Amino acid sequence: MRADRRMVTALFCDIVNSSHMVIPQDPEDAYDQLSGLIDIMRRHVAAFGGTICQTLGDGIYAVFGAPVALENHAVRACFAADGILREVARGGRAVRIGMASGEVLWDHDVGGQTFNPATGATVHIAAKLQQICPSNRALMADTTARLAADWVETAESSLVVLAGEEPLQTHLLASVRSRRRQYEDELPMVGRENIRSYLLSTLDGVARGISGFSAHLVQAAPGLGKTRLIRSIADSARTAGVRVLEWQVPPVEPVGAVSPMHQLVSEMLDGPLPRTPEGLSAMLRAAGAQPEQADALSRILLPTVTDNQDRGTSAILSLAAAALAMLVRHAADRRPILLLVEDAHWADTAVQATLAALADLPEATRLLLVLTSREEGLNPAIAGHRRLSHHKLGPLSIADTSSLLDNWLGRYPGLDRIKLDLSRRARGNPFFLVECIRVLMMNGTLLGDVGDMRPGEVPAFPLPDSLQALLSVRIDMLTEDARRVLRIAAVTGTTFDATLLSRLIGAEVTGRFLPDLVRLGLIDETRLLPRQEFSFHHALLHEAVYSGITRRDRRHIHGQLAALLDLDDFAELSGRLAAQARHAAAGELWSLAVRAGVAAGREALNRSLAAEAVSLLSIAVEANEKLPISQDSVVAGIDLRIALAKAAMPAGMGERAIAELDRAVALARRAGDESRAMVGLVQQINYEWVYGSLDQALVLAASAISYSGGEPAAHPEVLIIAASCHIENDDPASAVRLLDIAAGSGLRTVHVAGRYTMLNVDMMISIKKARCLALMGRPHDAEPLIQHALRLADADMFPFNRVFVRADIAEIRLRQRRFGDVLAYSSESLSLSRSTGAPLFDAVNLARRGLALSYMGRGIAGLADIDQGLGIAIARGAALHVAKARQCRALALALTGQLQMAQQERAAAAILADERGFRLLAGQLPSLAELTEIAAQARSNLNLLSIR
Repeated sequence: MRADRRMVTALFCDIVNSSHMVIPQDPEDAYDQLSGLIDIMRRHVAAFGGTICQTLGDGIYAVFGAPVALENHAVRACFAADGILREVARGGRAVRIGMASGEVLWDHDVGGQTFNPATGATVHIAAKLQQICPSNRALMADTTARLAADWVETAESSLVVLAGEEPLQTHLLASVRSRRRQYEDELPMVGRENIRSYLLSTLDGVARGISGFSAHLVQAAPGLGKTRLIRSIADSARTAGVRVLEWQVPPVEPVGAVSPMHQLVSEMLDGPLPRTPEGLSAMLRAAGAQPEQADALSRILLPTVTDNQDRGTSAILSLAAAALAMLVRHAADRRPILLLVEDAHWADTAVQATLAALADLPEATRLLLVLTSREEGLNPAIAGHRRLSHHKLGPLSIADTSSLLDNWLGRYPGLDRIKLDLSRRARGNPFFLVECIRVLMMNGTLLGDVGDMRPGEVPAFPLPDSLQALLSVRIDMLTEDARRVLRIAAVTGTTFDATLLSRLIGAEVTGRFLPDLVRLGLIDETRLLPRQEFSFHHALLHEAVYSGITRRDRRHIHGQLAALLDLDDFAELSGRLAAQARHAAAGELWSLAVRAGVAAGREALNRSLAAEAVSLLSIAVEANEKLPISQDSVVAGIDLRIALAKAAMPAGMGERAIAELDRAVALARRAGDESRAMVGLVQQINYEWVYGSLDQALVLAASAISYSGGEPAAHPEVLIIAASCHIENDDPASAVRLLDIAAGSGLRTVHVAGRYTMLNVDMMISIKKARCLALMGRPHDAEPLIQHALRLADADMFPFNRVFVRADIAEIRLRQRRFGDVLAYSSESLSLSRSTGAPLFDAVNLARRGLALSYMGRGIAGLADIDQGLGIAIARGAALHVAKARQCRALALALTGQLQMAQQERAAAAILADERGFRLLAGQLPSLAELTEIAAQARSNLNLLSIR
C-alpha cells in the first residue's frame, strides 16, 4: 500500500430533508434538483483546493490537505463551507456541514469516488458533527476552529461526547474574514468609544429594522486610527450576525486582486461568477437587476477586447453601479449588511460610481455604509452627498494615550519613564505611538508580551521625533536580507501578490522572511484565497520604505517586475497591464511602457474607467517621447495623443482633451502627415461642438474644409460634421448646402469611407437634411428623408447607426410636438445604445423621453429620466447635452406646476447657451411668459382633479 500520514481537514455536507424533496418528484426532476445542489458543493470545494473523496447520494465528503499538502487546510475548508451555505440558502434550500482537523492516513492508490482514501478519527468526527449540525449551519471541531481562528469568526457550541472519547468542544461557523486577524485587534479600543458606540447603535437599528439606510464618513489625518476603528466595528458586527463586507481601496490597483466591484458582485450573488458576459447578465437579471443594468455590469466585469471604445463612458458605468446597488438592496432584505470602505480618497471611477449609487438606496434598505478617508483627496461629489454623515477623528487625549500605553505595555511601575517619553513624542498619534513601541521591542528596550512588558537591559534608546525618521529606524533595524525583501515588496506596491514576489526573489526567500515581516507588524496578510496577498501595515510605512531605496535600485526592480509581468504565467492576472505599464515607465523600459500603456488604457476604457484610461495612456505618450525620434515614433505620438483626447472627453477633462488634440495636429503638420492632421482637426471639431464652444467648432470646421481644398474637394464626412455644427448654430440653409455637396457622387470615389466616422454617410445626410427641413418649416419634405434614413440605419451592420438615427428622429418629433413618437424613438435609441455599449446620446435621449412623459401626464417619471440624463451630461462635461437637458427640465417642472424652479432651470440653460454659442437651443427656450402659462394650466388641472 502506498500511503502516508497527512494533516487535513475533513468536510461532510448533506442536504437537509432530501427525502421530502425527492419522494414527491418525478425521478428526472428529483435528479436535477439533487445534482444542482451537489454541483454547488463540488464547485466550492474545488475553488478552495479541496479533494472530493466521495459523493454520498445527497451529499459529499471532501478533504483539504491531501493528496497535496496545504498549510491552511482548515481555513480553506471554512471558506468552502461558507460559500456552500450562502449559495444554497439563496436558492431556498438547506444543508448541514461538519468539519474536523487532524491526522489521517491517506492511501494514494485509492482512486475514483467509491472508496475512502482517508482513514482516521478526524474523518469519523467530521461525519458525526455533520449529523448533529443545525440546518444550514457548519459545525466544526475545536481543532478546526483553532487552526482557522485568524480568518474566521465562530460561536462556541455544545460539548459533544463521541464513543469512548473525551467530550469534544464544537463551534458554529459565523462568518469568514476578508483579512487576517491581527493581535492588536484584540486590544480594547481607546479614545474612539463615542463614535464606535454611535455607529454600532446605528447598525443595531438598521439590523432590527428600527431605522433605515445610513451612510457615514470617518475622516482623519494619517495615523489617527481610522482602520483600527472600523475593524473593531466589523468584529462586533460579525458577532451580532450582520454580514460584513470590507473594501480596502489601494492607491493603485494591485496585480492579481479582483476589483472591488467584482468582489461585491460575487458576495451579493453568493458564489463564483459565470465566465461569459451573457451568462453573468442572465444571473444578474435573475437576481433582480434591470436588463440594461445587468448588461452594463456584465460588460464592465467581463469586458470584451474590441476596437470600439465608445462604450467606455460614464453612462455604462452609471448603469452598472445601479445594478450593483440593486443587488445590495436585495441581499440586505435577506440579512443586514455592514459595508466598510477604507481609504475612500483613493477610490477609482468605478468605486466612486458604486458609492454614489449606494448612497441613493431607499431608506428601508438594511445597510450601514461606513467610509474612511484622509482629510483631503475624497471626491467632492461623494463627500458632499446629502445622506453622508461626517465624523472627524482628532489626536488622542493625554488620558487616552495613557490608556493605550497601558494596553500595550502593561502597568509595571518600572515603565513609567518610558511611557512618559512615548506620550510626549506621539502627541496623540496612535500609529506613531505603536511604531515607537515596536522599535523598542526590536532593540530590547522593552521585553515580554503585549500587555505584560518589562524594561530590558538595553540602555534608553533615543527615538526620533518625526514619524518618517522613526519608520526609517525600524527599517534599518532589520537584517540586510529582510530589508531587501521589504524594499522589493515596496516597489511591487502597497499591496502585492505573494506569487509575483516569489518569482522575483525566490520562493524560499519569501517563505523565510514574509512571516517575520508580518510578526514585526511591517506587513499584513490581507488575502489568503484564491491568491495569497500581503499589504503594508500602513501607507506611511510603505512610503518610508520606498523613499529609502536609491533611484538606481528602484529603476532596476521596476524593470524586473515589468519584464516578469510579460510571462505567460501572469497573463491572466487582473490589473497586469496597468501594473506593467507603470513598472515599465518607472524602469525606463520605454518601448514596453508604450505597448503596455496602450493596452491597459484600452482595457480601462472597456471597463468604463475613463479617468484611469487617461492616466495609462499618458504613460504611453510620455514613454513614446523618450524613444529615439523616428517616423514610427512620430506617428505613434500623434495616434496616442488622439486616443488620449478621446479618453479625456468622457472623463470630463476638457482642457486636457483639447490640449492633446492641438499637440497631435501640430505634430502631424510638422511631419507632413496631412491625413492624421485632419483626423486630429475633425476630433477637435467634435469636441468643441459638444463639450466646448460652438463658435470655435465652426471656425475649426471652416479650417478643415479649407485645409481639404474647399467645399467641392472636402471629404463628405467632414462636410456632414460641419453641417451638424451649422444646425446647432440655427443656420439650416448653410447645413443643407454642405449636405448637398456631400451627397454628390464625385466625392465618394476620391475619399476613403470611414476615415472620420463609422456611421453610414447616406443615412447621416438624409437624417441631417430632414432635421434642417423641419427647422425650415417643411415637415412634409422631411418625412421621406426620415423614413429613408431609418431604412438605411436598420440595414447597416454597424449598430450605432440605429442609435444615431432614432436620436435625431426623436429631436425632430419633439419640435413637431408628437410626444408619443418622442417617447418611442428615444426609448428605442436608449435600448439600442445600452445593448451595443455605445451610450453617446443617453443623456439627451433620457431628457427627451422625460419631457415626453411629462407632456403625457407622467411628470414624476419624466423628471426622474431628465435628472438622470442631466447627471450623465454633467459627469461627462458635455455642455450641449447639459443645456438640452436643462431646457427639458424647465418645461417638465412647469408642466408639474413648479414655476419658480422652472424659471431657474430656464435661466441656467440660457446662460450656458449664450456662453457656448448654442443659438438653435437659445431660440427654442420657452419664454418666461410661456412657462408661467404652462405652470398655471398644470395647477388648474390639478385643482380639477382634486375637485373630482
